Amino acid sequence: MPGALSTSQPDDFGRDAQAVADRLALDARGTGCTTSPDDTVSPERCSSVTTAAVKAPPRAAGDASAGFYRAEGAVSVGQMQSKDYACTATVVTSNSGNVAVTAAHCVYHPKTGPMARYFSTYGQDFDAFIPGRAGDDAPYGSWPITAAWVDSRWRESGDPAYDVAFIQLARQNGRSFQDVVGSQGISFTPPPAGTAVTALGYPAEPPFDGRSLRRCSTRAIAVAPTVNNALTMPCAMTPGFSGGPWMTGFNPATGAGTVVAVTSSHEENGPAWYAVPIGEFGYSLYQSADH
Repeated sequence: MPGALSTSQPDDFGRDAQAVADRLALDARGTGCTTSPDDTVSPERCSSVTTAAVKAPPRAAGDASAGFYRAEGAVSVGQMQSKDYACTATVVTSNSGNVAVTAAHCVYHPKTGPMARYFSTYGQDFDAFIPGRAGDDAPYGSWPITAAWVDSRWRESGDPAYDVAFIQLARQNGRSFQDVVGSQGISFTPPPAGTAVTALGYPAEPPFDGRSLRRCSTRAIAVAPTVNNALTMPCAMTPGFSGGPWMTGFNPATGAGTVVAVTSSHEENGPAWYAVPIGEFGYSLYQSADH
């Protein structure tokens, strides 16, 4: 196992809580500003799919995946951690400065309820956000998660088209996360097919170990009509990537971009990964979290 983080948070990585809503019930087929759903805030979405959160497998210390792109500069992207579970989340520009976006299955199981201390289920304390984790270092410490919001269509039926959540972080020493670390832009307008997109996250199964932020990029994103119009691209990642941002305009040098979707699931026996566009329903969640 890798060494402990430089914060007091546990160094464990999550698996689909209870196969994350029994595969998100997919078998049923079923920024410093306030904007309208058509606006973009800048700082300055089947068959054979499975969710992408992960429980830590046994693994050796060290990094076995040096051949994959790293993305250390995106420090507003981090891990949501509990003792046994983890997902990726991203702080986005907001009035309060403490709003982050992730996947709904990371915070709420549509069959058994919330997956966090503030709701309580599975006995988990899914309450720590570790921004910019790099190996065993947590350069910006640990930020408590105080609340989460999911769409009622996810909460009631696990509709995978609404696998988006917003979380609220606690202020520290009177300062917001955005003031201390920064934030990513966010857009509530789904990008059209053919848009260049970069996905970020913390994959935790071999050849990765969940200790480094990684990225996949495509010059032309596709839309998957049979998977709830999710965005899709081939990506050599592994479970643990859940909740991570899909961004347009990503600058590898600065780590900055505009979040348009979050990682939701991946093809069980293939290379495709899927992301849910944040969309207009997400704007309502964002507004609820931004206070």
